[in-house]
Amino acid sequence: MIGAMPNETPYPKATEGLIAQTWKRQPLLLIFLACLLLEIALVLLDLYVNWFRWADSSAIRRMFNITREDGLASLFAVIQTLFVALVLWVIYLMTARKPGSKKQAMGWLVLALFFSYMFIDDGAMVHERIGTAFKQSNQDVELSSYAWQLVLAPLFVIMGLYMAWFLWRLGNQSIRRDWLLAALCCLGLAVLLDYVEGVENGYLMLVEGLSWPEKTIAHFSKSLEEFLEMLGMSFFLILFLNHLGYLTEDTEIRISGRKVQFIDRADPPV
Repeated sequence: MIGAMPNETPYPKATEGLIAQTWKRQPLLLIFLACLLLEIALVLLDLYVNWFRWADSSAIRRMFNITREDGLASLFAVIQTLFVALVLWVIYLMTARKPGSKKQAMGWLVLALFFSYMFIDDGAMVHERIGTAFKQSNQDVELSSYAWQLVLAPLFVIMGLYMAWFLWRLGNQSIRRDWLLAALCCLGLAVLLDYVEGVENGYLMLVEGLSWPEKTIAHFSKSLEEFLEMLGMSFFLILFLNHLGYLTEDTEIRISGRKVQFIDRADPPV
């Protein structure tokens, strides 16, 4: 470049920033790809080991059945949701210690509590049990689908709208809006598929159009639902990890015994 000194790189700061962003995103890409490959593997294991009966043992087929709550896919989903909740708690703690960030910290607290509930719900089948209890105590109420959707779906919709509003307002390099939209769309479609599953004759059009047994369509609809739930959580995981990465750029986390300290590197040593 004209005017550049020998052995001098033009715009070094811009170049260094680009390199830093590239290295920052590579681990997130690897985490997302690892989750995606595991999710695809769980779908394929259900297809071949369970549906095509590669395993003679019914116990082994149940373990790989993606529609069961006591299978490998369910275990993966619970662990995945736990990691999302833990990341959100760290974000809340780091935001709460910053001066003037009380309102934003409360927003992260709401999200941390919600995903903590989601973790408990996945592990203990909370929404299914609440739905069953509601149905037993309100037998005269006509339900179009599963009972839990009448009781808890409004809460999930409200939380989804709040999450979109809160995170969209923070939209910058640390909050990828495309990842946020992808996560919400995945979970929204999963809830819609669950609703159709609970509707009487919900698959009638597909049965007539494809000439497939209803059992086949129901199973693979549930398989798609579970895959979308896991994929949505994968997007949430990298979304929140990306934000956490920006928060920790100038912060050192020290753990001594039971005490956790967040120390700004810019602060003078004590």
